[in-house]
Amino acid sequence: MKAINLFTVLTLLFTINFTNAQNIPCSQAECDFQKGEQVYVFGNDVKLRAQPSTSSKVLELLKIGEWVEILEKTEFSWPYRGFESPFYKVKYDQATGYILGGLLSGKRKTLNGKHYYFALAKEGEQTFMNVRHVKNGTYHEKKVRLKHTDISIKVLDDKGLPGLDGILYLDYLSEACGVESGGVYLFVQGGDISNMASLSRVAEAGVYYRSEQFIFPFDKGGLPDKVLFKKEQGEVFDETTNWTKTTVEIRELSWVNGELVPNFRQKPPSAL
Repeated sequence: MKAINLFTVLTLLFTINFTNAQNIPCSQAECDFQKGEQVYVFGNDVKLRAQPSTSSKVLELLKIGEWVEILEKTEFSWPYRGFESPFYKVKYDQATGYILGGLLSGKRKTLNGKHYYFALAKEGEQTFMNVRHVKNGTYHEKKVRLKHTDISIKVLDDKGLPGLDGILYLDYLSEACGVESGGVYLFVQGGDISNMASLSRVAEAGVYYRSEQFIFPFDKGGLPDKVLFKKEQGEVFDETTNWTKTTVEIRELSWVNGELVPNFRQKPPSAL
């Protein structure tokens, strides 16, 4: 049997992912909340209205993090945060009313007992993930630029970094060649998202691949109190003879005062 080209195997590994649909936060343009679902409020002082209209009577004001039960999706909508957002009929305590879908969180994650709420927004052609949490009675927001919206949100521990609460990881899901399948690390310290880092992983079978990764202290091959940034790139000149070129960069980073230092995006001296 003919040997399988190693480069092709590597690129296939980069592009095959398993999708857990429940981890994907929805924009109201792409998917809907379901009847009976418990959904958390993303906005603050969100108006529960008597009718599915922005001019109808306000029944209650809901704080960020309070939850409602979805009763049904209505045919009425309103443009909000770059999406055409439908009104949902919901139940809140003993009251029944209507809330604009864009004011609800697509996903809630909990790290060290603190809740973080996620919702998509769009500005022009660019999509963002807005992440909110409440601290000392005030909500704080981090805005994350996305490559695309097929993502899974994961909660990671401190990975061996001193002083870190943990990590919220936005993992890009991709089953197609040439589509981003890396991710965004949101580093949480003292309950706040203190820093973030976006790493890339993309491949075109039989042509090229690029992979960036962090190797944390608790990972295989990790170093105490260090984060290894590893960047690997490869290109194929002749697939039939496995003629390839691969380059690897590795740099040691430290977690200091809520950020990774030095700047891992700094170009090497030869590239300046």
